[in-house]
Amino acid sequence: MNLNLSDEQEMIRASVFDYFSTAYGFDRHLERLAQPAGAASAAWRAMGELGWLGLTVPPDDGGLGLGPEETMLLMEGAGAALCTEPLLPSAILAAPLLAGAAPGSAAAQALQAALSGQASLALAWTESDRGFAPLQTDTRAGREGQTWRLSGRKVLVDNGAQADWLVVSARSDDGLTLLLVDGAAEGLVRSGAPLADGTRSADIAFQDTPATACLASGPAAEALLLRAVYRGLAATCAAALGAMERALEICRDYLHERSQFGKPLAALQVLQHRYVNMLIAAERARSMTLLAALRADQAAAGDAEARRDLSLAKLTVGRSARHVGGQAIQLHGGMGMAYEYPIGHYYRKLLCCDAAFGSQDDHLALLAEGLAASSPA
Repeated sequence: MNLNLSDEQEMIRASVFDYFSTAYGFDRHLERLAQPAGAASAAWRAMGELGWLGLTVPPDDGGLGLGPEETMLLMEGAGAALCTEPLLPSAILAAPLLAGAAPGSAAAQALQAALSGQASLALAWTESDRGFAPLQTDTRAGREGQTWRLSGRKVLVDNGAQADWLVVSARSDDGLTLLLVDGAAEGLVRSGAPLADGTRSADIAFQDTPATACLASGPAAEALLLRAVYRGLAATCAAALGAMERALEICRDYLHERSQFGKPLAALQVLQHRYVNMLIAAERARSMTLLAALRADQAAAGDAEARRDLSLAKLTVGRSARHVGGQAIQLHGGMGMAYEYPIGHYYRKLLCCDAAFGSQDDHLALLAEGLAASSPA
């Protein structure tokens, strides 16, 4: 297996980091946090012009048609820049689910608006703040004539507070069903709140809410949802990796610039050891993130070993994220928690990445269940 980046992937990585280093620095991050919820973002439209908002959407639908490996490169750069734009929920999770819609349909129009940066999307699939079970849902969908209606509740919907369109998983007579819902639909009640890293999620109640279109149902809907969620899990690992690597760069510079007792902190052996342990944790996370990107689609297709690998990756990256983030604050002392200094913001980003798509405990439980199922009676 060739693990080196192709020339095209190198170009994507270079363009991602060039953009974020010039147009999305830490000052820009603080400005974005100060803006009111739902404020239009020039950065979001710029990402549309760069093609990132359709990264994994097929070319026939106006996207780039790339896969989880390229998604890893984009989200690594986004994590390093503390990007609060809804790249993950809109571009990676929801947009590919609208692909293949009939030209001129509401789904096709929503997709084109999202790809251009004129709108954003969200995938509403979680119904509990614990566990990782993408196909479990109590939200109900039923038909009234030609109209689908939804009743139920979703929690912690990433970008759910301001998304213009929602893709919602529900249970119907046809099995699992994916429905497109207008963000302004009747009976849609959102309770939005900012997360620790500045992104916004929402708990969403559907009270006999009409859906605009049915995207898929039955086994087809299950396959689409699993692909979206497992790709999202791998993308979250990549965002955490980017945040860890940038935090390490900030720590390295700080240790060389700050002096005590007439010599830089970097000369103290105990801090050297601590920093090396952080580097080891980040390198371990990089290996597991690459594994997650390579195996995401196999996990979605039902491969038991691939699903084990994805859970191992999420567990390992989560542990590394908490270690690197916590030690970065310790190396800085009180300065690490100052709002005007970036290290505390990176720790918040890493905590959110650790919690998304199942916590460490959730994936440990899945690994234990897998081991128990494979053990001889």
